[in-house]
Amino acid sequence: MEFNIYVDGSWLFKQCGANGIFANRMEFPDTPFRLDFARLVNVLVAQLGQRAVGSGPDAAALYFYTAIFRIPDEPDPEWGDIEYIRRNSEARRRFADSAVAAGFSDEGIFDVPLRGWLVERLRDRRYQEKMVDTSVVARLVEQAIRDPLRLHVLISGDLDMLPAIRTVVPDYTETVVLATTHPDQYAPGEGQSSFRLNQFPFQYEPIYLERHVEDFVSGTHVYQCSNARCNRIFVRTRAIPKRSNPLCKPCNDARVAAA
Repeated sequence: MEFNIYVDGSWLFKQCGANGIFANRMEFPDTPFRLDFARLVNVLVAQLGQRAVGSGPDAAALYFYTAIFRIPDEPDPEWGDIEYIRRNSEARRRFADSAVAAGFSDEGIFDVPLRGWLVERLRDRRYQEKMVDTSVVARLVEQAIRDPLRLHVLISGDLDMLPAIRTVVPDYTETVVLATTHPDQYAPGEGQSSFRLNQFPFQYEPIYLERHVEDFVSGTHVYQCSNARCNRIFVRTRAIPKRSNPLCKPCNDARVAAA
């Protein structure tokens, strides 16, 4: 069974940020989560293989959408300090480049010229990115109509997209698979949008990505902390000896201090 993957890169980037949903599963939540896009695709293949009926899924097309601010060489002095915007844009660019390197199309990476009104809205946290949402919906609807038998995996937490998809593709719940984070998160502020998952009767249950962070985090040696009260995921450049219980650094430091 073939399937396409559509990534709301702006949403995914946010979840990978410091103290984001994926970072909160790691040993240092205040450090950005390093996502391996090739491994992420493998996770989806494995999950669909467990759910789908037939000879097994094969990825057909990979779409990645995000917007990156293009900052002029000489910004307007009236904008004030925009270093935080520059750092965010550079991080988004690296994130998008890593997706493209893994085989995702770059057609949905939008360079948005930074303007004064944008700076003001970003500073007040009033900026709402709509270009990415509409582009993801448009591409998914186009492909769903063109090939009604193919599955379409949507990686997003913006469930406001679904009513728009439903308007054009009434039977979308039979071919769309949602890869997202669970709406009931432990940390405050990590919930989903107003459209909750249980409102949509998908044929395929949503894939909750935070349950698979150890499978798509970037790194050579990935472990889960053996402290039952922790269970955080961590990565090491060298393998931990097989006879040793893997402990994340905070738990190991606490054990040493208590010894």
